[in-house]
Amino acid sequence: MNVIDKLKQKFLSNDTLVRLILINLLVFAFISIFSLIRFLSNSTGHSWIDVVPKDLALSASSDIWVMLGRPWSLITHMFTHIQFGHFLFNMVALYTMGQVFVSVQGFKKLTAVYIMGGLAGYLFFAISFNVFSVFQTKYGSYVIGASAAVMAITVAAATFRPKQVIYLFGAVKLELMWLAAILVLLDLASVPNGNNSGGHIGHIGGAAFGYFYATQMQKGKDMSSWINSILDKLKSIFERKKLKVVSSNTRVKTDEEFNLEKKARQKKIDNILDKIAKSGYDSLSKADKDFLFQNAQK
Repeated sequence: MNVIDKLKQKFLSNDTLVRLILINLLVFAFISIFSLIRFLSNSTGHSWIDVVPKDLALSASSDIWVMLGRPWSLITHMFTHIQFGHFLFNMVALYTMGQVFVSVQGFKKLTAVYIMGGLAGYLFFAISFNVFSVFQTKYGSYVIGASAAVMAITVAAATFRPKQVIYLFGAVKLELMWLAAILVLLDLASVPNGNNSGGHIGHIGGAAFGYFYATQMQKGKDMSSWINSILDKLKSIFERKKLKVVSSNTRVKTDEEFNLEKKARQKKIDNILDKIAKSGYDSLSKADKDFLFQNAQK
């Protein structure tokens, strides 16, 4: 099995944590190739870090009029990374905290919280950049990355398992509740610095949703049910289309054809058994052995 087949098998498995990471990886690889082509063709004098997400319409904007023309970016922005460090940190955090979350809530709710956490992060970002004058710009601002979604999963996991211990960098022992608190405080402290203020605001939005989700679940209220319902419907539509394609390409055999094939198969089996009786099993060709084995399984 080659690498592509292994990735395909992982993607089609029920492990949604791996699936989320693979989607992020594929988007990152696509953007990297696109960026390389732009760089080699010298098609822009601007930094590709600034230009590429807008060109591909994957990033989400604080400008409502821009978003009306690219509503899909509400989802695509949370799977989009430009810098390798940003991508790697988010995926390591997603894998680590995702495992804790799944141990409590299961795989199905992980995707819902990822998406809703990303949407909450965007909502905090968009409102802040439209309400507070310090953030307002003539052309709006853009946001990308899985950080808000990962923060939602991290804070939710810490709320469910506050005393669970992890080891940062394999050395620093820390309870989840303190890890979540430190991350939120770092984001709050980073907003006024002006360096990626929108991103830090988005992280805070994701964290707020993660905490709210977990506390509601502890009260017996599942906030993920509506989005899981949508995902289930999309999955069923895809499976029906796939089944329709397969069935449309497959002609049902008549009884006569089925019986003829059955007789031919039995005759071949009898001939092979006669050969074994006369000359032994080792006298069979590889094709005969394979045919006998396959039909012995039926």
